[in-house]
Amino acid sequence: MTPLDLTVHKPRSVRATILGFYFLPRTVDKLRAELPGGNIGPYLNHDTGFSAFVVRRLGLDMNEFREAVAKAPDEDAIVEWLAARVDASTAPALNAKLETFVVERMSAEDQVLVRERHPVMAAKPELSKILDILEADDEFDWS
Repeated sequence: MTPLDLTVHKPRSVRATILGFYFLPRTVDKLRAELPGGNIGPYLNHDTGFSAFVVRRLGLDMNEFREAVAKAPDEDAIVEWLAARVDASTAPALNAKLETFVVERMSAEDQVLVRERHPVMAAKPELSKILDILEADDEFDWS
């Protein structure tokens, strides 16, 4: 895959799908931004992030996924790699869980992390759903 510069183009929406699963296209974009020549910009990609959460829920190892993205010639190869490892029939249930994931139900410690990592929440305190917070982050004017 070619590297991405996320300072030029945002990653795909949290609700974009691969095999019906939310977050996978966004995760692929962030992994491509980690490749040599890429730029992850203001985006995060760490073990306690939502990309990692989704990847773990699918029973995948993030480092193996990272390696598959790095080696894939194109997105079709990534879809094929994923299709061999995940049950796409579970996508609606996982997506529904993600749609109802709200900050208030997180531990106090995790709420602090979310607020630190997503300062858009200070500008838009009405946001509660994680997917909405991440989408608002993408549209936020950081200047």
